[in-house]
Amino acid sequence: MKKILFSEEQKFTQSWIAILLYVMVVFNIALFGYGFTQQIILGKSWGNTPMSDTGLIITFLIVLAIFTGLIILFHRAVLKTSITTDEILYKFPPFFFKEKIIPANEIENITVRKYNPILEYGGWGIRSGFGKGKAYNVKGNTGIQLHLKNGKKILIGTQKKDQAEWAIRKLLQSNTNDDS
Repeated sequence: MKKILFSEEQKFTQSWIAILLYVMVVFNIALFGYGFTQQIILGKSWGNTPMSDTGLIITFLIVLAIFTGLIILFHRAVLKTSITTDEILYKFPPFFFKEKIIPANEIENITVRKYNPILEYGGWGIRSGFGKGKAYNVKGNTGIQLHLKNGKKILIGTQKKDQAEWAIRKLLQSNTNDDS
């Protein structure tokens, strides 16, 4: 019977990301607000090659929708990781809701390690690193590194290094004992 050894939920909580997103939203609203005022309210063409009034409104709404979507993603994204006696499970809603399951017998090697999110994977989120495989992370520089028997590499970020190491030892012990 599976027993949960480790469970973690992580969210993007970096204030610099939130500040950057909100600054971009305010900047775009101010920019388009100025253009709207100039072109539609005052009747003055906005820019050297102004777009139509309808085009200006539609472009503003599209930009607003994109930034609103990014803010919602930032606040709703949560990386959920579990380690049981038989497998590792993870999901990252709203990017993917279906839990991904890695049975212990598919794992060649597993460790908890420090890594450089920017240099190795190009940042945080769902990332691919050249020759490094996929990374699922939201913050920090510690992750559960999996090397699967099929050659795939997966790194799942964690803020609970010691608990993850303990759970991995138990996972490996459970499956070593099962193989005997």
